[in-house]
Order: sequence, then structure tokens, then C-alpha cells
Amino acid sequence: MSCVPNEKFVEMTSNNKKKKTELCDLPKCLAPHILSWLPTKTAVTVSLLFMKGWWRSEMKNLSSLKFSFSDDQEEEHFVRFVDQVLRQRGNRKLDSFSLTLNDEIDGGFVTHLVDYPLDNGVEKLKLSIYDIKGNFQLSSRVFSQATLVTLKLATNRSLIWINGDDVAAAHLPCLKTLWLDDVLVADVKVFVRLLSRCPILEELVMIDMKWHNWEACFVVSASLRRLKIVWTDYVEMDEYDRCPQSVLFDTPNVLYLEYTDHIAGQYPLLKFSSLIEAKIRLEMIDEKEEEDEGQEVIVGDNATAFITGITSVRKLYLYANTIQVLHHYFDPPIPEFVYLTHLTIQSDKELGWDAIPELLSKCPHLETLVLEGLFHLATDVCGDVCPCRRNMEQAISYLVKSPVTHLEIYEGVVGKKRGEVTEDAARFGEQVRWFLMRMLHLQQVKIYGQTEDSVTALYDIATELRRLEGKASPNVQISVLQA
Repeated sequence: MSCVPNEKFVEMTSNNKKKKTELCDLPKCLAPHILSWLPTKTAVTVSLLFMKGWWRSEMKNLSSLKFSFSDDQEEEHFVRFVDQVLRQRGNRKLDSFSLTLNDEIDGGFVTHLVDYPLDNGVEKLKLSIYDIKGNFQLSSRVFSQATLVTLKLATNRSLIWINGDDVAAAHLPCLKTLWLDDVLVADVKVFVRLLSRCPILEELVMIDMKWHNWEACFVVSASLRRLKIVWTDYVEMDEYDRCPQSVLFDTPNVLYLEYTDHIAGQYPLLKFSSLIEAKIRLEMIDEKEEEDEGQEVIVGDNATAFITGITSVRKLYLYANTIQVLHHYFDPPIPEFVYLTHLTIQSDKELGWDAIPELLSKCPHLETLVLEGLFHLATDVCGDVCPCRRNMEQAISYLVKSPVTHLEIYEGVVGKKRGEVTEDAARFGEQVRWFLMRMLHLQQVKIYGQTEDSVTALYDIATELRRLEGKASPNVQISVLQA
């Protein structure tokens, strides 16, 4: 049967509105495809309540299964439902399998359930196990599934862990995407072994990786294109009283890097020769605070090697903490970012802009500068990038020398509801004016407000700035938008 909708489905009324069409009127061949996009429980409900009998028979052809268990469900009913679905579907090729557990459920049942996609050639496997009871051990078969293209493992409280036995026979020849979210990996040898068994891996995401206690942290892969190693708000970096001892990246073909960590003890190798875009958040361990609490403190040496290792980047995002690291933990002058054309800097009211003047001077081809917030801690070493300190007689004119043509300004970190304009519109306007009076090559300034009230206030500020006489770039265009 053709998969073209019948005349009833496409028929238009006189006022150009589509007539209501029941799902059972759709071509039979569309049923498995449509149902596979739904959570499995929803798909079953839809097929039973709204579709003719022949739709129900198509349940066995579902190519995607999505199960989720939470505290508003009864375990017995959930187990029975899952068993019924799997029996009806039988042993047929499976494209995608997703399991999310947000409440306690028997570990033995989960182990048995995970075997089903492995037995049926699954290509995309996502296991999010946040609660469980009894004994559960992730099957080592997960790491020898030759059909897997995407593997995502997420947990908390170390409910999923990977040891040497798990990866001893690892073989993932088709795997392109690997996510490890709060998964406990025994040591660096296990991790390196796992990556070595993924010959065409393109994307690696590691969230809340507790690798601080490893003797070294190695990421080695010639096939990787995207690499993300980050900490979330749920697991604070400050909970750990030591930095990674040694961090090595042998990833010559990575195009995108997102990296959050404490400064490492050393960086023996950083191979990012193909890097195009990076988001970097390096932090320092508060030695005094840890020592006051009687804890042993292991801190990183400096960030020189790491920053030098990413100078080939074209687009760079630096968190406010990283700006502090550049100022306090960078021995020689900041190296040149010869290829950098787009730079985003996050501001924090409690942290200074100390490193920004020198950083801007080392970006000879910078075209776009994005500032997430303008308010920062006033210091004596901001150069002339801000009006915080008025003693500017001997300040080097970094802004005057800047090649930046496009300036984008957000009134605070993107996503936060309260913006800086609401807090102090006059101070915000003064900082923007400072840029306009010094940046010779500016062609366009875009100012983003977080709320409607902020946008209204920004319109008033922009109007005054357009009338400003003596702008370094007289024809600069100023616009206001809502973020």
C-alpha cells in the first residue's frame, strides 16, 4: 500500500482549514513510524483507544521502545506492562531503546530488561538509572554490542560503574556517540581501554566524571569530533579537595571542545590541532579554605600549558572563572590566538576583568566580541576596557587597538531572569559608552535585554548613545533586542 495520505486526510474545506481526521484514517504503513516516536506506554494507549484493530497488530513492528518508571507508578503494574509489550513485539530488530528509572525498582528485573535490546541488535541505547533496589550490575555485553551507534548511560550515587572486567572484551566497532553521565569508571586504564575499542567514535560526553583520584586522566582518540567534559550544578566541583594530577588530550581531530575542571597538576600533551570552537571553565581550588578545614590540598600548577594548547581555536567562550585563572595562574604572557575571530566572555560581579586587556591584545584577528554581563569586580589592572578606575594616564589603549567590528552585550549571564539594567541602568550605560568612545573599528553594537522591562530601559540608553558625539566609530549601528 502506498504511504500517501488518502483524499479525506488532505481534503480542504471552503475556508482553507483542514478537516479533522482520525488516526485510524491514516495509511497503515505509517502506524509503526508514528508510534515509534511516542513513549511506549503512550503508544500502547493510542493504539488501543483510537485506532482500528490493524493498528494494534502493528505494535509488534515498533522500532523504538521508551520505558519510564517513577514514584507515581506501581512497580507490579509497570513490570507487567513491560513484559506484555516485549512478548507482543517478540525478537525483532530494534533501532532504539530507552529506559529511565526515577524510583526504586527490582534490580534483577532491570538486568533482565536490559538484555532485551542487546538480544535484538539495538543501535541506540539510553539507560538513565537514578534509583534501584537489590543487586544490579550493568551487563558487560553493553560494551561488546557490535550494532551500537549511540550509547548513553546516566545515573547518580554510582549506580552504574565500569571496571576492568566490563571492558576486557569491549568491542564497539559502530559506536559514534558515547555519553557517561555521573558513571563511575574504575581508573584511567579502564577508560583508555574503552575508548580504544571505539574506532569510529565521533562524540564523547562526560558529565560529573570523578576522575580526580585517577593517577592520570587520558583522552586518546583520533576519530573524535566533539568532546564535552563538564560538571553540573548537581555535583559541585568544590566538593573535591584535589585537582586532576595529570590531564592528557590526544585528540587531533576534535572540532568542538567543552571543558570544565580544576587546573591540573600538569598537561603533558594537548593535541587540539583541528579545534574550531571551545567553551572553557577552569577553576582554582581555594587552598586557604581547605587548609582551614584541615584537609590535604592538592592544587594545580598553572594553566599555561592548557591555554597554549587551544590557541588554534576560531570561536572561544570563557567563563568568568577562567578569566581569573588567566590572571592568577598564568606565568608567561598570554599566547596569541592567531585564528580567533569570535570571543565570548562571561562576567561575574565578584570577579575582576584583570586578564581581559592582555587577552584582547593577543587576538589580532578578532571580529566579534560578546560580553555576557558588564558588571565585575573593580580593580586597578583592567587597563582601559572599563571605567572602574579613573586613573588612566598610563593605561595601554587595548580598546583603541582592538580590531573588533561587532560587539554584542548581554545584561548578565544568558538565562538569568534579573538583568544588570534593572539593577543599575546608569552604570550599564556608562560601560557601553566607554566602548563606543574607544573602539575605532566598531560597525555594529547589539545589546540584549533579559526581560521586557530591561529592553524598554535599553531602548532609552541606546537612544542616548546614538546621539553621543565623539564616538570612535561615528557610523556604528546600535540595536536593542530581547535575549
